[in-house]
Amino acid sequence: MPPKAGTGTRAKEMEEYDKEQFMLMQQRHKLQKDTQLEVRNTKYNMSRIQESWLKIMRSAKTKQLKKQVEIISQNHERDVDRKDAILQMLDRDLDEAEEQHQVAVRSHLLNVDRLHEIQQSRLLALDEKFKRDVATLQEEFRIEREHIQERHALEKRELALIVEQVEREEKNREMADITDHQSQFELIRNKNIEEDHQMRSGLEEQIEETRARCKDKLLTYERSTETSTADYKEYLKRDSFLSDQVEKRLRQVERMQAAIQHWKQKIAQNRQECEDRNQQLRTEKDHIAKHFQELKAKMNHFRSEGKKRLADLTMNARNCMKSLNDQLGLAERILKTAELCRKFETEREKVLPFYLSRDILQEFEEGELEFGDEDLKEEIRKELTDVGIDEWTYLDNFFKRFNKVKLDLHAVEQEGKRLTKENVQLRSILKQFLDGVSVNEDVLSAPNPLLVVNGKVNLNHVPVKRMADKTALRHGLS
Repeated sequence: MPPKAGTGTRAKEMEEYDKEQFMLMQQRHKLQKDTQLEVRNTKYNMSRIQESWLKIMRSAKTKQLKKQVEIISQNHERDVDRKDAILQMLDRDLDEAEEQHQVAVRSHLLNVDRLHEIQQSRLLALDEKFKRDVATLQEEFRIEREHIQERHALEKRELALIVEQVEREEKNREMADITDHQSQFELIRNKNIEEDHQMRSGLEEQIEETRARCKDKLLTYERSTETSTADYKEYLKRDSFLSDQVEKRLRQVERMQAAIQHWKQKIAQNRQECEDRNQQLRTEKDHIAKHFQELKAKMNHFRSEGKKRLADLTMNARNCMKSLNDQLGLAERILKTAELCRKFETEREKVLPFYLSRDILQEFEEGELEFGDEDLKEEIRKELTDVGIDEWTYLDNFFKRFNKVKLDLHAVEQEGKRLTKENVQLRSILKQFLDGVSVNEDVLSAPNPLLVVNGKVNLNHVPVKRMADKTALRHGLS
């Protein structure tokens, strides 16, 4: 029994423990549900508070932005009124300057016509001068050519006469040498022939005599030996004498042959001298012909240079006329454009079309401009006092008008950029205001522009930069 009682109490304890655990789990779930409910209520209340706060802030910010928009619109209206007044003044200036421009255009057209007449007269004078120069050059060239031709013909005749005279002298000398040689040759040949005939006849006679004597001597030799020996010796002497005579004759023949050779050499030397002299004359003739060709080439070159210069001058005159016509057309287009621009001039520009430039020299003399270096100051003074050439100042008024229009255009562009930037900023502020008033996912994900923290708003407002000195710009434009 006792064991059964212990198990019962233990089971009761376990049941109580289970009940306590169950109660604790229920309380825990209840507390979690209460906590979640409180969190949801807190979030809901916070959203309600934030929504009411946003309404209050939006209303306050709307009032503030309306005041700023009114101020900006008033400033914009004042700027527009001021610009309208400036445009009206510029319109009056354009109307006034239009009349002056018409007067200036008429005077300019008269000046252009006078300049065109002056240029035409200059061109005609230059053309006449060029024709006179060309006629003078042609006459000088003709005279020089005739002089050169006459001189060449005279030298050619002189050389022909010299060549003919030299040829006659050489022919006469050659004929004299030939006749002298022929006479000497005939004389020597006749003399040799006579001597040969004499020697032959003498030898034949001697041979006959010797033959007869030999016969006699043979007869006498047969008669007497002694007498034959004496005759034999005598014959030997005579034979030696005759041999000497033959040798003398042979030496004479050799001398004659040497003389003939000497005369042949002399004839050949004379022929060589004549050939050398003819070669010199031929070389001199070639040199004269070469000189004539050089003079002819120079004359042709001078003629081609004259033609080239004439063509260049004609081309330059044509180009000058073309450039002048182009400049005239450009001036007419400029005048037509000026006539069209005249309609847009203000009354002030019509009365005073050209603004007055600053008198830098007067300011420099009065000491308003300061320079640290004296050398630089003297150099600037020299440049300012140098008036230059009048032709350089012809377009000063035109450049003044052009610079004035350029400044007006630049000022209008700057003002347009400023107004565009101001319009963009106003659109941005208006968009931020509309984003702050409206409620959508994009607006809620971005920072609230109407939220005020320490007296500061979250609007991305950039103040518009206005021009500091508009009066100075207006005076500069006028």
